[in-house]
Amino acid sequence: MTLPRPPSPTPEATSFLLDPEPMKPAHGQRPSLSQMERIREIHRRIQNFTRYPGNESLRVTDESLATQLEVSDRQVRRDRGVLERLISERDVQRGHGGKQGALKFDKKRRSWLYTRDVDLSVWVGRLDDDELGSLLVAQQALAVFSGMPLARHITHIFEEDASGLIGNKRSALREEITQLVSFHPEGAGKIDPDTFAALFRALLLQQQVEVRYRSKQKSAASPRILHPYHLCCYKHQWRLIAHDSTSNAIRSFVVTPRRLKSVKLLNRTFKRPKPFHPHDHLRGPDAPGRTITLRIARDGAHHILERNWPGLVDTRSLEDGAVEAVFDVANLGEFKRFVLAFGSDCEVLSPEDFREDIRNEARKMLGAEPR
Repeated sequence: MTLPRPPSPTPEATSFLLDPEPMKPAHGQRPSLSQMERIREIHRRIQNFTRYPGNESLRVTDESLATQLEVSDRQVRRDRGVLERLISERDVQRGHGGKQGALKFDKKRRSWLYTRDVDLSVWVGRLDDDELGSLLVAQQALAVFSGMPLARHITHIFEEDASGLIGNKRSALREEITQLVSFHPEGAGKIDPDTFAALFRALLLQQQVEVRYRSKQKSAASPRILHPYHLCCYKHQWRLIAHDSTSNAIRSFVVTPRRLKSVKLLNRTFKRPKPFHPHDHLRGPDAPGRTITLRIARDGAHHILERNWPGLVDTRSLEDGAVEAVFDVANLGEFKRFVLAFGSDCEVLSPEDFREDIRNEARKMLGAEPR
């Protein structure tokens, strides 16, 4: 999905030949996250042309950058000004304050290029052990969801800046730093990166969206107008908590290509309610407060004791190595699947109606009872 490009600026602002000088930002002002990503992309494109100046398709102009980044030429000049300032600040830090500017517009080649090497760690900076570990975990956790924009951006940081991210004491790790942490969860939800980007923009701008959504009970998608309040990763699957204008209620929507389709940002805003607690809207249709007690045999006890399970309120180890676990259950349908996954390692101790429900479900699985 292509998001709409902002209105075209004036001819004076769009001519990169007549106005090659960048607009200077206020001294010391740090770029926002969105601007930082644009600056990194501008750097990558300029760096590519600097390496391969004979490739005309890699030429970099303010006009081409505005089209590729979907911003105005004026915004590109602002970003380029910040890029130059950050490079200059880095030169001063390294005692090279008198160096000639690294970024130059070559009129003959009709492109921006670098006159010398530029160190990307000017934006990222060096990380201590805790920060580096956190960034590694973030990269791998997001990479689980194929196509996640944030995962791609963090991967660029490691691929391009590994030597700038770590200090001399860890120089031996520079070639293998991205191999230190990995995630391998099963059943991670599928996601479309354009859909995720559009929803994230709508969240930031408090902008209404028009979507087509297919609920679990229906075979066809229906149009809805949503006020996006919150995005959360719930049980390895992204969900959008939003006010649904059709039902005039706050709902949880599964963000997968099969369920959420054709996301379109509208030129209408909304106000997010305060206070707002996302977890309150992740509960299923069953009334909360059902207390269920399970006995998990020794072979399956580690699954309970070694993980953080939602709703788990108490555990008690038994003499034979088994564990007794007490859950406060909000959604009986989901919890039934959780119990059945243990197979014969699990016995429902109470309540009796849920115990009978599991017994009947097991019979159906064996074909002993009709569905």
